Amino acid sequence: MLARDLISTVPVLHPMDSAARALRLMNEYHLTQLPMVLENKYLVMVEEDDILDLEDPDTLLENMEYNGGRPAIPEHVHFYEALKVFHDQKLSVLPVISKDNEYLGILTRDNLLDVLAQYNGVKEPGGILSLEIEPRDYSLSEIARIAESNDVILLSVNTITNPNTGRLEVLLKTNRQELQSLIATFERFKYYVVRYAISAEEEEDTLKKNYDLLMNYISL
Repeated sequence: MLARDLISTVPVLHPMDSAARALRLMNEYHLTQLPMVLENKYLVMVEEDDILDLEDPDTLLENMEYNGGRPAIPEHVHFYEALKVFHDQKLSVLPVISKDNEYLGILTRDNLLDVLAQYNGVKEPGGILSLEIEPRDYSLSEIARIAESNDVILLSVNTITNPNTGRLEVLLKTNRQELQSLIATFERFKYYVVRYAISAEEEEDTLKKNYDLLMNYISL
């Protein structure tokens, strides 16, 4: 899925807008940043903190000083690249531009979290397993084979290295709620099952964790 497929229709700011209007829009859309655009050209990112530092809320945006730069992403890049920019620059929104540098719209963290949920199968019912193994022993084909031997389909697989132990944590989202037989099989093959979660609350926590895992992975 590309950046242009995830664009949100959030209002933009203009140089002649007041700081008070900018802050009002940010509050309305629960954002801390909004792009300033003139004649379909992206000028700069307006930050909530810069506005709050102003003495006069009627100050026009064109008269403000900006330190945040103009982060943006081309329309044709994959959403993983957008995730990386969000993470690296601590953004709440990310403008999308065309090959001619025209402003097309913005991505929000909610956009990306929604698509990440789709890719990770979080919205599908099923249990979650977390395995811990040595990196040299990691074999996705073997893990998938073990799952299939128990009539379990892996809807998503995420990995991260534990910085304290150097071991690999493999997070599996499956299509089955009952996973005791799968756990037993993994343990028979010397896999250490760290967690086993199936409740709705745990799945919601897992989505956030998957997001954090992916953020850490793509920033390496």
